[in-house]
Amino acid sequence: MTGYAIAGFSKLEDVLQELAHAPAQTVFISGGTDFINNSLGNNAGLVIDLSQVAELKYIKDLGSEIRIGGGTTFAAIAASPVIKAKAGALAQAAGQVGSVQIRNRATIGGNIASASPAGDSLPVLAVYNAGIHTAGPEGARVLTLEQALIGLQAKELITEIVIPVAAGSRSGFVKVGSRSQVTIAKMSLAAQVIYDSSKNMIVEGKVAMGALGKTPVCPLAIQKFFSQQVVDESFAANLTLLLAETVDEMITGRASHPYKKAAVRGLAHDLTGLLFAACNRN
Repeated sequence: MTGYAIAGFSKLEDVLQELAHAPAQTVFISGGTDFINNSLGNNAGLVIDLSQVAELKYIKDLGSEIRIGGGTTFAAIAASPVIKAKAGALAQAAGQVGSVQIRNRATIGGNIASASPAGDSLPVLAVYNAGIHTAGPEGARVLTLEQALIGLQAKELITEIVIPVAAGSRSGFVKVGSRSQVTIAKMSLAAQVIYDSSKNMIVEGKVAMGALGKTPVCPLAIQKFFSQQVVDESFAANLTLLLAETVDEMITGRASHPYKKAAVRGLAHDLTGLLFAACNRN
């Protein structure tokens, strides 16, 4: 490992000023939970610690949308009454990230910037059509999740995540790994649906599949399936079939294909239970 300088700031304005003349090989840390494991410091010229920037730590309920600072920890997200009430799948995902110690340190901005296919927040943010706000030497940008996962510029940091709040929505997140707790997802599913309870019908919806590729996979076939779909005894079986077909298309020939095709069947039934249990309404 080569040597690198470390700088820490308490104000976002000071971070952005530093970036104006920082080396191209600048790395950001906040919780720092991926820094050693991913060898991010190997080629770094400067490491900027964002953990003391209070401006990046917040959850704001603006009615039609929720705004989350990029430095907000998963522990804060999992415990937030606003997230639980209006973006339930994100609370569920946040509560399954690593261990208690990891959740107290790891941030949602870091989870996106790390761009691991197994990142728990990623399929959830995909189904919410979240906007990813960034800042850097070239100015501020608003990106889609996919753009943020594959196209962050050098010295660009994630400042905010904006989640639109849809009336009548329900959402859920499930994953499977090598252990029941403290596990990295081998496969995950998130969904958001607009549900008309008077007709027992999904008006529209979206599913995102995690850990299949570099970005969450959102099958158009399932969006079409959800449109004006009555939730009956055949619903879970039909959803399972469509998800299994997506696994076939995405990873046929990979060693993980048989495992993930089998796993998605159980996840589909678990997700159906989350979406349509009486206690879940967001």
